[in-house]
Amino acid sequence: MSFIRHNPAFAGQIAALYHLKPGDLFLDLTLGDGRHSQEALEAGARVVSVDVDEDSITRAVNFLLGKYSPVIVRPNTINSVVPPDFIWLIIHANFTVIGSLAKQYALPLFDGIVADLGTSQNQLAIAERGFSFNLEGPLDMRLDTSLGVTAADLVNVLSTTELTDLLLLADEYQGHAIAKAIVTARKKTPIKTTGELAKIVTGVKRVTSGKINPATKTFMALRMAVNLERESLSLMLPQTPDLLASGGTLGVISFHSGEDRIVKHFMKQKQKEGILRVVNVKPIKPDQNEIQTNPKVRSAKLRLAQKH
Repeated sequence: MSFIRHNPAFAGQIAALYHLKPGDLFLDLTLGDGRHSQEALEAGARVVSVDVDEDSITRAVNFLLGKYSPVIVRPNTINSVVPPDFIWLIIHANFTVIGSLAKQYALPLFDGIVADLGTSQNQLAIAERGFSFNLEGPLDMRLDTSLGVTAADLVNVLSTTELTDLLLLADEYQGHAIAKAIVTARKKTPIKTTGELAKIVTGVKRVTSGKINPATKTFMALRMAVNLERESLSLMLPQTPDLLASGGTLGVISFHSGEDRIVKHFMKQKQKEGILRVVNVKPIKPDQNEIQTNPKVRSAKLRLAQKH
């Protein structure tokens, strides 16, 4: 399968937002297709990129083939060694353990850290991964295929109340009606595919011309739950201040209010403690030009905080 490279929110703006210069050390906690990492590399920074998804690592390396050759390490592999003079280091791991990874590989303090909490369009493009309501495939949604629970497990086991609560976390305010429809449908036959679930949701939420697909938030909610995304964010954030050099900047790009609240609360708390300084009181949002060229970033919010 051929892939079109994913264009993330704030693409082309990272170097300026972080004031990156040659010799800086930059940590990209969500490598994806590698655009943010590439921009930092092109600014002359040394880059450490982290991703739990092996497919994403493969795509990023292929997209930058001939430009940059990364050192790739897998923490659970014997003889996983990091050369001290690396330019681009990729770590195949979950960002929830970034603190221990930094110690394991004796990484220096970082001048910038970014975490982009969105999903790559290339992940959505693989039907077998089960992320997309537009492609028929198994209802999986695991970023890390070693995880045991799939989206199909959740929709076929959770109660109406549990499903409603799960959907509300993704700002799906018709969650109760959708949850009831899911429970009713699974009584007849288990829900196994993305198409089956999308059909159930669109039976509750009708397609409106010019609006986002009715199943968008339901699929987002399930992806978040399967991959423990809110929990992972809450585990990762407290580790970041200790990884920053004085004057270094932490940035988090979120795509719905639940994640944004977690980031906002964390940064405000660390500001009260005198550890971080909130750079932007209100989150930075993509401008109209970016939204017109890349509509999928319309809900992106970037919050920045600088270490004292």
